[in-house]
Amino acid sequence: MNELQLITGNKNFSPSSLRPWLMLQEFEVPYTEIAIDLFKADSAEKIGLFSPSLKVPVLIHNEIKVWDSLPICEYISETFLENRGWPSHLKKKAAARSVCAELHSDFQHFKREWPMNCLLSVKMKLDEILEREIARLDAIMYCCRRKYGDGGDYLFGQFSIVDCFLAPVAVSLRSYGAELSWKTNLYMDFLLANPHMQWWLEQAQQEIAALPLDKTG
Repeated sequence: MNELQLITGNKNFSPSSLRPWLMLQEFEVPYTEIAIDLFKADSAEKIGLFSPSLKVPVLIHNEIKVWDSLPICEYISETFLENRGWPSHLKKKAAARSVCAELHSDFQHFKREWPMNCLLSVKMKLDEILEREIARLDAIMYCCRRKYGDGGDYLFGQFSIVDCFLAPVAVSLRSYGAELSWKTNLYMDFLLANPHMQWWLEQAQQEIAALPLDKTG
């Protein structure tokens, strides 16, 4: 038995769920998704049945559990893809892993102030910290596309784990109206047009549409 399960949260609001989900979809790894509504009263109890951290996402492979989106993506790459989740070229791989780690651990102000909301479309003012973090995100995408982007339209040419981590970033940058360099915008256009990303965004819209209307007056 080689059953693989991915436990996820709400598609509209869970960037950490999007990352491994997109990787599994793009590399066509068979799995079963178990989606848990994070805003229900019993959500913690349901998550606790699967996740030692009481958070999503968590990947379950037979008797193995992996939680946190970065080690999940790395586990998928190592176990099912012969490490094709990273670029094959050594220099590209080193840069890709460094960028991915930075995206995962840094940009806390950006993540807090501009959380992923797949349906939002507004123009937001920037404070100094947010402006600096967005400039760094822009620089990452611009420089990586310019220096490492040969062979395809993803950040390092071919699809990799880094694109999974930039997917929710791209959603937020578009949702809140960030002004970015032309090369960054081209990359984000391509990433957001990915058919799996389009499906995720459609599901997020249906998720919100299914919410009960407030009839309290």
